Amino acid sequence: MVDVAARFPADRHRALAEEIRSIARTHPEVSERSARRLVRALEHGRLAIATDDSRVVGWLLSEGSGFAPHELGYLFVEPRLRTGEVFDRMLALLLEIESRAVAVTFRPAFAAWLERSYGFERASLGRVVMLSRGTFLFRRLTPARIVAVARHTTAASPVYLTWRRPAL
Repeated sequence: MVDVAARFPADRHRALAEEIRSIARTHPEVSERSARRLVRALEHGRLAIATDDSRVVGWLLSEGSGFAPHELGYLFVEPRLRTGEVFDRMLALLLEIESRAVAVTFRPAFAAWLERSYGFERASLGRVVMLSRGTFLFRRLTPARIVAVARHTTAASPVYLTWRRPAL
């Protein structure tokens, strides 16, 4: 059975971050994140991790940007578990703690599913950059991220999305 959580004992943070980085290195479609960034996200409960028998099988990161909406990304789910359920559980967990979020995907059908299932709305790159106060663009300026973005954008066009928790 796959478990999904965003809170882990502090003494496991470094090991979880290294396990995620090790898995990510074997999947070229996953862009790099530093161990430091992952540990910081774990400290704040902003890295949803799926485990199967204590082995990491997926993750979804909510990267903070001060008072701006968090960016949802750095997604991975083991191919054998890509039925949607694991991702759905990770996303629901992170949206419980966020009031606003931005995301980008290169899969239009996935974007449409996020719109239907969670109320995400399509946005322009300019809107996402403005909402994130520039951090969405700034994060993509590291050499490793530039290579990853170039690899994605040659295959498809990005779809930018925003989300806001519905008012009660």
